[in-house]
Amino acid sequence: MIFHRIKRKIYKAFHPVSGEIWMLHRVVEQRSIVPEQRELEVTVDWLEQKILEYKAKGYSFISIDELPSIFNFQFSIFNSHRWVCITFDDGYQDNYTLAYPMLKRLDVPFTVYVTTGFIDNRLPMWWYPDKQLGISTDELKVLDADPLCTIGVHTVNHPKLDTLTREQQYQEIAESKQVLENLLGHEVHHFSFPHGVHNEDTLAICRELGFQTAAQSWGGPLRCHEHLCPLPRVNIMQA
Repeated sequence: MIFHRIKRKIYKAFHPVSGEIWMLHRVVEQRSIVPEQRELEVTVDWLEQKILEYKAKGYSFISIDELPSIFNFQFSIFNSHRWVCITFDDGYQDNYTLAYPMLKRLDVPFTVYVTTGFIDNRLPMWWYPDKQLGISTDELKVLDADPLCTIGVHTVNHPKLDTLTREQQYQEIAESKQVLENLLGHEVHHFSFPHGVHNEDTLAICRELGFQTAAQSWGGPLRCHEHLCPLPRVNIMQA
């Protein structure tokens, strides 16, 4: 036990925290009373206050597109700069209607990982029965046109990838990537795992498809010399 604690302290000394990648889902005006839905929601006022608190602490807010260059040139045990990268999973309409205006006002970059089956509510979000919450094609294009926003891939149907065959995983990821690229007219370089789960096949497919990053839903802050695939994130939840 003592050996493992010492080993962990040594690891932290040579792999200091560089920043945090926040994982969020919905941004709402009033949270649901349903626990399974409520845990996916933060209010827009709460999120704005959290951003302002981090800015006051000296954190900068960066785009996920900046991570590869940070890894290549800036990660060092002597680098004390701290940053936050904001990401949203699934592709909810409120990412456009509520989160986007606030983030634009604060000049904060963000990423939206889109499940392409949810665009224009072609597929229902089964954890929100009887509600149509998916972002529209036009809204997605507006977000993509703003340099503050990066669009990422989140599969077609939001499955647990580690339960699928390699061929099924490839189809889910590659088709979603192709749909977004056709829709937006440019390559899409970032991916996040639905439900946060993956296996070695998933990682191999991400490398094969040329993703720069592939984000999971856990792992905590990002430390120097860690990997971009899989990429750790901090699950941001409002009490």
